[in-house]
Parts: sequence; structure tokens; C-alpha cells
Amino acid sequence: MELSWKEWKRNDIIWGIIIPLLIVLLIMAFPVVVGPGLHNINTTLESIFVAGLEEAILIVAFPMMLGLLWNQWAGGAAGFLLGSIYSLATFQMYGLSGSNHFFLLGYVMSAMLIGYIAGALNKGSFSFRRMLVAGLVSAIIGGLFLYFTMTLPGQPIIMVAPDYAYSMFLTIVPRIIYGILIPFIASLFKPIFKF
Repeated sequence: MELSWKEWKRNDIIWGIIIPLLIVLLIMAFPVVVGPGLHNINTTLESIFVAGLEEAILIVAFPMMLGLLWNQWAGGAAGFLLGSIYSLATFQMYGLSGSNHFFLLGYVMSAMLIGYIAGALNKGSFSFRRMLVAGLVSAIIGGLFLYFTMTLPGQPIIMVAPDYAYSMFLTIVPRIIYGILIPFIASLFKPIFKF
């Protein structure tokens, strides 16, 4: 079916312009507006809701969403690309130089694993329970892989707290939460993604 340049629908404008603009503005609002406000209240809250949310959206939510809604290749590719972007941003934010930055590769591989595993286990199903299991399994495996790369010796910055159990908790629990939330959100997109 070929569309002419005159055939525009309201959904084209909503999903093609308005929703992406709202998402971009929301993402920009966290570091610009919410971050400074939270910094005055509590720096831990700033870390959770600004840096943590950026990490969760880039290396957990989008790869998992594409894996669940489309297939493992879309999820894995999105994870690879977004994980690469996040690791480059992390490299720049912390002013790192030199080598032995295995945790940066961990961001890339973790995001790729999350997207690929979610798609491979879900197999295009729109069953909420199947998406939930695929989301949780992919999030836990991706989180464990990332935690492992952060604990490798010789890392230039300490990426985990001195208490290893607490560090694992901080790495895995947010991913478990996203492993529950993203399948729920993906189930809302069911009518759009049925081919």
C-alpha cells in the first residue's frame, strides 16, 4: 500500500510528532529541572531519579521494549546501540582515560543481552505472562552480567559500593522493577505492533 504525501491521519501526527516530542522533553526535564531540585533535597534521590533513570531508559527499557514487541534482533541491536551511547556518555561524564574500562563494555553487553533475551524468550507473543517472564529473566541476567563487569579488578572507578550484597541489590532491583513495568507498557502497545 503506497501512501501519497497528502494522506495524513491524526494518529500520524500524534505518534510521529507529539509523543516523541513529549518523551524528549520529559527526558530533558530530569537533568535540567528535577536534578537541581533533588540535589538541594538529597543527592541520593538525585542519583536515583536522574542518573539512574537515564541508565534505566537507555540500557534496560528501550532494548527490552523492542525485544518484547518486535524480536530478539531488534532488541539486541537497540541494546548494542543504546549501551554504546550510554557507555560513551559515562566515559565522558567521569572524565576517564586510558584502558581497563571493562564496566563500559558491561553496559553495552548488558543492554544487548536484555534486548536479545527478551525477544528470544517472548517470540512476538502478546501474552502478558510470557512478556513478564521474558522481561524478568532478561533484566536479571543483564543485571548480573553488568554487576560482574563492575566487580572485575583494575576498574578505574569503584562502580559498586564496598558491600557487595548491597551493590548487587542496587544493580538488580531496579532491573527487576523494569522487568515488570516494561511488559505492562508493552502490552498497551499490542494493537499497534500486530503485523
